Amino acid sequence: MSESAGRQASASKLRLGKAAMVPIWSSGFIVGTLAVRHASGLSILFWRMTVATLVMAAIAFAIRAPWPRDRRAIAQMVVVGLLLQAAQFVGIFLALQNGVAAGLTALLAGSSPLLVAVLATMLLDEHLEPMQWLGSAIGVAGVVLAVAEELNVGGSPIGFAFAVLGLAGLVGGTLVQRAHGVKVDPRVANTIQLAVAAVVIAPLAAVDQGFGLTAAALAPLAWLTFGLSIGAVLIFFWLLRNEKSGEATSFLYLVPATTAIAAVPILGQPLSAAAVVGLVLALIGVRMVSAPAESLSSGGWLRRFAPLGRLNRGST
Repeated sequence: MSESAGRQASASKLRLGKAAMVPIWSSGFIVGTLAVRHASGLSILFWRMTVATLVMAAIAFAIRAPWPRDRRAIAQMVVVGLLLQAAQFVGIFLALQNGVAAGLTALLAGSSPLLVAVLATMLLDEHLEPMQWLGSAIGVAGVVLAVAEELNVGGSPIGFAFAVLGLAGLVGGTLVQRAHGVKVDPRVANTIQLAVAAVVIAPLAAVDQGFGLTAAALAPLAWLTFGLSIGAVLIFFWLLRNEKSGEATSFLYLVPATTAIAAVPILGQPLSAAAVVGLVLALIGVRMVSAPAESLSSGGWLRRFAPLGRLNRGST
């Protein structure tokens, strides 16, 4: 196989991986909503993290993956686990449990690239172009519009507070990973981070509604554990190993709209006009922010609203 053919084959696999990640990642919000209808969100999370930790540890030991010995590397993974696994998912599941729509929860989480870009400018010396700042403003406007509409129709303020906690965990974990990333086997890293989350969530679940599960919660729990915490994370790590972070995460831009649309027939959650406009604005904003600097002046960012198969061409 020629070098050119090899690159094309590799690019096709990456496109397929991201195409698969859109419905898989979106399903976390849909299935999470179904799960909290049958059990406490914290109970679901505890069992999800615990089972996933045991399975990931078994995989890591089976393939004899190297475990880190450097204390800084371990501490960094613990911090990322606290933010990305514990804070993010506690916030998301308690938001769903308190009645926040799956589409809106996904929209808040999916808008994280906007906040990451802005904070990285201040903290990590990653500068934005004027068009990217405009994209940030448009994206934030979309989130505000969708949130305001939900609150006007009786959304739960405490539910939104939990959703913001989840967003903060996602953004904070991403920034820590960017600033202090370490090279650790992804299966080992995921094991440690899942274990940290399980330890943090255990006392919260104990003082909330305990660790009980109903039979109806087992199927959603199985998908959240094996489909999301193990399968999706390993695919995500594979994308990160083969692409730049912006390219690997480009599928996240399509998750909010996918979730909101899927929630209509599956969860019976309607889409208001304002929520639809908010989704569109947020999508436009994150696409503009993720456009490479050289394409902003030539109108190249418009081409980023292309089918998913071409998302990986212009991300940075």
